[in-house]
Amino acid sequence: MNAFEGERRHLFGVAYRMLGSASEAEDVLQEAWVRWSERREEPASTRAYLTTVVVRLCLDQLKSARARREKYIGPWLPEPLIGDAEPPDARTELAESLSIAFLVLLERLSPLERAAFLLHDVFDEPYASVARVLATSEDACRQLVARARAHIDENRPRFRASDEKKQELLQAFVTACSAGDSQALSRLLANDVVARSDGGGKVQAALKPIFGVDRVVRFIFGVLKKFPPDGLPQIVRVNGEPGLLARTEGGVYTVMTLTVDGNEVTDLWIVSNPDKLAVARGDQGPRG
Repeated sequence: MNAFEGERRHLFGVAYRMLGSASEAEDVLQEAWVRWSERREEPASTRAYLTTVVVRLCLDQLKSARARREKYIGPWLPEPLIGDAEPPDARTELAESLSIAFLVLLERLSPLERAAFLLHDVFDEPYASVARVLATSEDACRQLVARARAHIDENRPRFRASDEKKQELLQAFVTACSAGDSQALSRLLANDVVARSDGGGKVQAALKPIFGVDRVVRFIFGVLKKFPPDGLPQIVRVNGEPGLLARTEGGVYTVMTLTVDGNEVTDLWIVSNPDKLAVARGDQGPRG
């Protein structure tokens, strides 16, 4: 295994969290490989060199990505990763930062805040290293991280649920859906629950977030009517946590994850844009 391939998993993890897109992250890694191949001297640290290249490429990519997302049809959600995207012993911060809900929070940060926060708080890089990557001062990096951390902490669930609790709620969700039991489904949801559906203008999806138990329940059962009798969701790993994947005869139709605060579902994140489900359908190899 060459030095670049030895760092690929780490580099993909950085790029995916920066961009929220597996396909764009792979494009960045391809460009990073070209630059690595064309280097004129050996760096003191392969990981430091390649991380710097990848982060700077991602910062450039975010400029055009943000412009595209402003014109996006309906809510924009990250491209989901199906399967175990992190090792079982991954740190809590590393695992949490991969979730759909967390990636949506990162979208609200400036590109530099996002980069500084991920490098320091998620990947444990010291401020001196972050400053070198971002070509700025350590004090500036501390300010970027502090602003990002304040925003993230303000919008995190107050009582983070365990994987076991999420699995339990997902199973209850599937049971209620299969039984057509709207009351059972309602009991799983917080009063101020929000559902966001990303169809990207390619398939039918809600163009705005849906607020409140009654409206979310009606929306969910409306979606289920489009599935064949055996097309109810199955529980899988989505971005490293329990989620749902629903199939039709044509392949994957939608992927959904939940945000759980305490014992209630506060947010539903639903991705139906076929362009974002290539990995789940098996059109492309798994990424990690």
